[in-house]
Amino acid sequence: MLRLAWPLFQETLLRCLPLGVLAAAASAVPNAEAAVRRAAGAPRHDGEWWMLLATVTALVLICYGAVLRIQLHQARGERQDVFAAMRSAFALLPSTFLFLVMAFAPLVPPAVWLSMRGFGFIGMLLLVAALAGVLLMFFGWPAMIAEGLSPWAAARRSIVLVRPRYLQVAAVVALLLAAVLVFTQLAGIFLGSVIMIAGPAAQSNPGWLAVSRWLMAGVLAVPIVYAGAVSITAWRCVSEQPGG
Repeated sequence: MLRLAWPLFQETLLRCLPLGVLAAAASAVPNAEAAVRRAAGAPRHDGEWWMLLATVTALVLICYGAVLRIQLHQARGERQDVFAAMRSAFALLPSTFLFLVMAFAPLVPPAVWLSMRGFGFIGMLLLVAALAGVLLMFFGWPAMIAEGLSPWAAARRSIVLVRPRYLQVAAVVALLLAAVLVFTQLAGIFLGSVIMIAGPAAQSNPGWLAVSRWLMAGVLAVPIVYAGAVSITAWRCVSEQPGG
């Protein structure tokens, strides 16, 4: 599946990369703002911070949704404009947010347990069960985009598609996560080497810091686009099978 997704990744990388960079850069803003507030002695999570988090979350979901839409149209032999994809993602933002809340809801009980009791045997069992439940939602977001389904219908559609081939889907997700982890580690080593070569003077320069942050966002954007290509390719392979 990772090999099958490679052509789609190549065909859509240039159009989707700016969206991935924007999403990766925006996702780091709330933590950075919280760190600045903590250093200044101000409350880290006040009303303004929560508004910032909501805005960033909406922007990230729009960017990710636009990436999936561009890749889905490309897989169908069509071409969608980036701004048209973003407008479509914005229009379905409430449905997308509701689906993702449903999809990741199983992680709430283990998260609460681990925060209260720490990582033990029961916590591990709860976490494994939650991840198994989340995996059933793997095809939900592509289903919403491709078939225009509601969040509930997309969840049911995903469960129907994943259950008969659960181990195959789990293997694809595991391989994808491993590939992303290896790429991120190698890219981190490369950026670390560049920063060391630049020297302390450059590292303390505001301009250099801004450039390094955008470089890191660019590095993180590549696996984002590739993960989208894998999910769209897997969705098409499964949904177009007899009985899919």
